[in-house]
Amino acid sequence: MKSITTTATSLLFLALIQAAMSASNVSVDVATFFPNIKGNLTKIVWEHAVNSKEKLDNALVSANIMMLEADVTMGILNNMNDNSSRIPIMAHPPAFKSNLSLKNFLDTVIQKNVTKGIKLDFKSIEAFIASKPILEEVRNNTKFPVFLNADIFPGPVNASTTAVVDPKVFVSEAMAFPEYTLSVGWTTRYGTNDNVTEGQYTEQQMQNMTNFLKEQKVTQPITYPVRAGLAANSTKVIKSLMENSSFARNVTLTVWSSEGDKVDAEALSTLIRDIGVKNVYVDVPQDLMNKLHLSGASSVMVASITLAVSVLTGLLSTIL
Repeated sequence: MKSITTTATSLLFLALIQAAMSASNVSVDVATFFPNIKGNLTKIVWEHAVNSKEKLDNALVSANIMMLEADVTMGILNNMNDNSSRIPIMAHPPAFKSNLSLKNFLDTVIQKNVTKGIKLDFKSIEAFIASKPILEEVRNNTKFPVFLNADIFPGPVNASTTAVVDPKVFVSEAMAFPEYTLSVGWTTRYGTNDNVTEGQYTEQQMQNMTNFLKEQKVTQPITYPVRAGLAANSTKVIKSLMENSSFARNVTLTVWSSEGDKVDAEALSTLIRDIGVKNVYVDVPQDLMNKLHLSGASSVMVASITLAVSVLTGLLSTIL
């Protein structure tokens, strides 16, 4: 009996040592990082297109802003004359010049040591591949939530495939950062710019995504960005998407919207409540946010405990 107890104790300590050695690769959970939201992800406040030094500086000193969303593309800095020396910069195509590089962006966020998370929206696979060494360089200092985002499949309404980032390359390369949240979505053709006011996600689009991620054996945290106006019309398939994503250890939805999008606020509010405010980020204009009335929403607690944690818990209960 003593031998069994000793063996179990040794296994526990080995597991704890391994966990400590890989502490720098532990995912920074958003709900834990921002305890004031009390697990309600809809309370996270986002800042869009932080693609310049000025916007970054302003966002970092704002007490309200929690997550910084910024676009990463290949381009040149304003003071560079050589167009051949393209680097990852913060800009949204068709812009290809900026006064802020990805390296400067990350260094500034780290050095300021403020309570902010970041979402990097990669506009091409070239931009992501070129960004990987930069991400690796600062990796041990990113003690805050990091989302790696790209549109990897075409979506509604007959969205162009030209803006799609190569799914296999993006996901396989992003898996090198298991502590970061994988944010993967669909291109959309909707809203005032496209003069499209009707549309929805399809079951096939949802299945394509989950089947692909299963094939890639993704286990890190995943969030699915969906456009509010389209998601509100796609309640059934969005719920199916979430239900079929149990292969990952932490799955959330990110509802986003552009100014002027047609959105059925009541239907969207119902969808968010059904999935649960502990599982949905809401990144929409303030006028739409006000119509959702989510401040008093409740949700069902969803357990997401990994096998490793379960084993450790079992060992602890046996020993103690």
